[in-house]
Amino acid sequence: MAQFRVEFVLDQASGKYLAEMYHPERGDELLLRTEALYPSQEAAVLGVVQLFKNAILNFPKPTQPPRVRKVKAKKKTKKKAAKKPERKQSRKRRR
Repeated sequence: MAQFRVEFVLDQASGKYLAEMYHPERGDELLLRTEALYPSQEAAVLGVVQLFKNAILNFPKPTQPPRVRKVKAKKKTKKKAAKKPERKQSRKRRR
C-alpha cells in the first residue's frame, strides 16, 4: 500500500500554508505542491483530505470496465503553396 508523505509549509511571502506531496517509494521526489492558499496548517490538512476525497469519488465502480482513451489520428493536411506578395499598383491620374 502506497503511503504518501505530505508536508505543510508556511509561505513567508503570503503568510499562508501550502502542501507538498512526496513520492511513496522515493521519499525525496516531490510529486506536487499546492498554491499557498490555506490560512492555517489545520486548513491545509483538511484541504488535502478533501482533494483525496474528490479524487476517490471520481474513481470508476469496480464493476465497470476500465475506460480506454481513443487516440485520434492526425489529419493529413495539404501543403499550401506559398503565396507571392501582392504588389500594389499605383494609378496615376492623367490630366
